[in-house]
Amino acid sequence: MKIGIFSRTYDTKTAEETFRQLSRDGIFHTQFNFQSCGLTPTPDEVPEEVLASIRRAADTYGITIDALTGTFNMIDPDEEEREAGIRQFEKQCRWAHALGIPVVTLCTGSKNPRSKWEWDDANLSASSWEDLRRTTDRLIRFAQDSDVVLGVETEASNVVCTAEKARRFLDETGDPHLKIIMDGANLFHPGETGRMRQILEEAFSLLGKDIVIAHAKDLADSYDLKFVAAGEGCLDFPYYIDLLKQYGYDGALIMHGLSAEQVHKSKAFLEGLL
Repeated sequence: MKIGIFSRTYDTKTAEETFRQLSRDGIFHTQFNFQSCGLTPTPDEVPEEVLASIRRAADTYGITIDALTGTFNMIDPDEEEREAGIRQFEKQCRWAHALGIPVVTLCTGSKNPRSKWEWDDANLSASSWEDLRRTTDRLIRFAQDSDVVLGVETEASNVVCTAEKARRFLDETGDPHLKIIMDGANLFHPGETGRMRQILEEAFSLLGKDIVIAHAKDLADSYDLKFVAAGEGCLDFPYYIDLLKQYGYDGALIMHGLSAEQVHKSKAFLEGLL
């Protein structure tokens, strides 16, 4: 495994500036966000000259772009917004293909009208699951057409909120273009860290063979879902990394949930474990 990072960790506006900073920090893998080249995370258009600048900068600094952020609310209660997200996601897949990026990330979403990152009890309904499946069927076609993999992770605030639901999601979709982003910190709900190793083991037993990207952020404490930089919280990182190795994952370990000032410390922490 090699250390990577979310590109938007850095306050940069061009691919050149972004990848130069990664190189200076000794990081050569990234999950890329179009925000890192002066656009919105999910833009309506990406000019060819911007795509060319990303390719050129990646080549210049030896950066591998392991994934492209494509998150939108897949079960948005506002159906017009959901449709807009679906249409834009098709573009994300095409741009990923043009850049040679193998994975585009998903957010299974929430029925919360304020934010896709906030829980709503309606997420537990059968109709929310049906909305998720209908959206997924369309996104899978985009992935097939662009020859990219869609990466999904468990999120405590989303409709796919447990490893069990993630397994069900993969099995019901039944397409090799849908895989798992493993994020150890996302596997826990408030008060569950007393069962740290059990929950990690169960998640890997369900999902370990389908991991396409691994994330590295930390949990602030046992009773909160606030995230902190890797090494600053209570996640059992040595065990998490051991499980990644046991299940044969040898891709990038992508840091996020940290500031640019925390990069060196978290990178050193993870390198010590690797």
